Amino acid sequence: MLKRPLFIVFEGLDGSGKSTCAALVAKRLEAELMTTPSPDVRRYRDALVEALGPSQEARQLFYLATVFAASEKVAALLAEGRSVVLDRYFLSTQAYAAFRGSRLASAVSLAPRGPARMGIDEVQRLLTPADATVYLDTPLSTRVERLRRRGASEADLETITAEADARLREEHLGRASLGVLGRLVHVQVAREDAETVCDRVVAALRAHLG
Repeated sequence: MLKRPLFIVFEGLDGSGKSTCAALVAKRLEAELMTTPSPDVRRYRDALVEALGPSQEARQLFYLATVFAASEKVAALLAEGRSVVLDRYFLSTQAYAAFRGSRLASAVSLAPRGPARMGIDEVQRLLTPADATVYLDTPLSTRVERLRRRGASEADLETITAEADARLREEHLGRASLGVLGRLVHVQVAREDAETVCDRVVAALRAHLG
């Protein structure tokens, strides 16, 4: 049993195995399993995102709204003494937005007079911080195999070139110092089964969090 409630986030590129691993870790920790967007929002997400048109900024702000909603729920669960495992949070929202060309990705602007304006990455200071963020680093070949097996979407297909894979890794790991991540637990994944990866993640969390 845990000595205190923990907030653990899983991040990784599409097809990295994070959703499966998040579910297994949540079960082991007897934690609440959450996703962003939430299941209720997922039911109409695709239609809503399509309705927003080609603006990557509009799409990014939609996903950020789901992150803030998750943050509020996480805070309430932690206050009740319940641990939470969350499949995707702030890091992937920003990384994918930057990859797809959003001008809000990390720009910082200073007003000529008055207070400085937040760069979009800095809104992370308003979110419930994780105790640890597990980044599953899965080879491109394995991601491609998994995505094709489950039926890759158009958005998935954008991420499976060598150039896209490298860029997305850069966008994720370039934000490793953000406070909302807590401790970044970087787990290299080869071709292990999900239970083996889960064992390694739990061991790494124990090492980092005690």
